[in-house]
Amino acid sequence: MPEFSLRYKIPAQADTDVEVEKIRLQALEIANQVQVLASTIFFDWEVGYEVEPFSSDTSNQSDFALTGWVTDNEDKLIKTVMRAQAEISVLMQGLAYEDQTVSCWWQRVKGKWSSASGHKTRL
Repeated sequence: MPEFSLRYKIPAQADTDVEVEKIRLQALEIANQVQVLASTIFFDWEVGYEVEPFSSDTSNQSDFALTGWVTDNEDKLIKTVMRAQAEISVLMQGLAYEDQTVSCWWQRVKGKWSSASGHKTRL
């Protein structure tokens, strides 16, 4: 399943809760539209995502920075990932204002998911 994380900057000049909320809502709108496009590109697969503000110094980051990944153990998705990165970058540019920057990075990863129950006993 493809997944992505969208991080966003809270501008220094956003000094009210209303201004911060506008940026958060813009980030959510970008993520929602990216999710729809990514699902279409990745064969109508479910696409998971999270949206969070940057939690550290963001001076070198874009205003909206997306990192996506998809498991590709057999190297079958090279062209699909390249297409996703190109089309999602264009979509993000269209949803950002002239004074905002966007970046998009999609990667193919190899691996296998595992899951297990915890060992701690509840009191």
